Amino acid sequence: MSSVAGFLGYVNYREPFLGKALDYLLGAGLQSGRVLEIIMPEGSTAARMVETGRERLAGYAAAFWGSGFEISVVTRSTREPELKLFPVDNSKIWNQIAFFLRLDGSSCQDLPAAGIAALIIGKNEYQLLQKRFMPSAGVPALEQLLTGLGAEFFQASDLASMVDRVVPRARERLGIVHLVSLCMREQDFLALDYACARIKENGTPGHEGPLQIRSLLGRLHAVFPGQYCAGLSVVHMLAS
Repeated sequence: MSSVAGFLGYVNYREPFLGKALDYLLGAGLQSGRVLEIIMPEGSTAARMVETGRERLAGYAAAFWGSGFEISVVTRSTREPELKLFPVDNSKIWNQIAFFLRLDGSSCQDLPAAGIAALIIGKNEYQLLQKRFMPSAGVPALEQLLTGLGAEFFQASDLASMVDRVVPRARERLGIVHLVSLCMREQDFLALDYACARIKENGTPGHEGPLQIRSLLGRLHAVFPGQYCAGLSVVHMLAS
């Protein structure tokens, strides 16, 4: 039987926005009686999206495995203020994460973007940033913290220019770079996701070709309104 991980990839293919919610799963497994149990963070937007999509998930499971499955969505409380992105949290420690927003403070959905503010930081170093970041400390202290963690805050003219900035760093560190941005509206975020896919397929007008980008640029992940994210908070604070 094909794996649960393969099924999650299939859901991302069939319904990308539901796949963004599943990025926040805490666990998933096949139980006795042909039940697929999916564990999500309690009280989260992602959990509500997955619960609402249970019937569709059952249909995808039947198509993927060739027979019917009941989908059970279970929620679990988490103590961390920031929800973990499962694909990022389970990737290699030397990978990079790029958090980005539009310079006008919106969620970078209107493409082509007039300007992007971004933070790129190592996955391992980001765990330290989550513990040490205090907005009340002020911008100079934050800049010093980012320098000590080897992170970079920068502004780019558009999405392709941002990719030209982050992909070389991932290549230099022999990893990939995950992308994280704020999701305000489903269709806008899917348009942004598609823009990332076009860049991976065709390269950028600047320096990066598609062969390099396909191997170094990871997936786009959503942070939903009302959800805390230290990386995006840093970007918003410095861009302001």
